[in-house]
Amino acid sequence: MTVIAWEWKWPGIDFRLSVSQSVADVLNQYRQKSQSSERGGQLFVDLSNPYGLIMSLATRPHPKDRAGCTWLELDEERCRQEIESANAGGLRLVGYWHTHPQTIPAISPTDISSFSRFAARYAKELPQPIAVIVGLSPSPSGIKAWLFRGDSCQEATLG
Repeated sequence: MTVIAWEWKWPGIDFRLSVSQSVADVLNQYRQKSQSSERGGQLFVDLSNPYGLIMSLATRPHPKDRAGCTWLELDEERCRQEIESANAGGLRLVGYWHTHPQTIPAISPTDISSFSRFAARYAKELPQPIAVIVGLSPSPSGIKAWLFRGDSCQEATLG
């Protein structure tokens, strides 16, 4: 049985997403430190879990990613390899995560543009991507998620 750390829900949408403790551990491990570069990885769900939709894999930052204090570009080849490996294990891509040098993260216009490009690149695998941003705060509000649908994004609430 998968240990659940928390659950996100989107108001007005009948959609809940549980986050496994192993994903929470990865997100907490890579919080951005003062003046360091952003970090990130991809997010995958297990569609076959009998207990519901569970985010069960967050990939770790990769040395081939390019990043600065306020920007991140995931290496395209590593992303493809991770998708193929996860798919072989029955997991499906739902989005990606990255860090922010903010206590409580907020999605920026740059993030929206970046997530939109990521979603376009992986449109076949990712029709409605989820963006997760990890802030500095270890409190529940220090990690937030947004669901992209069409031209808009909606912030999740803890459920």
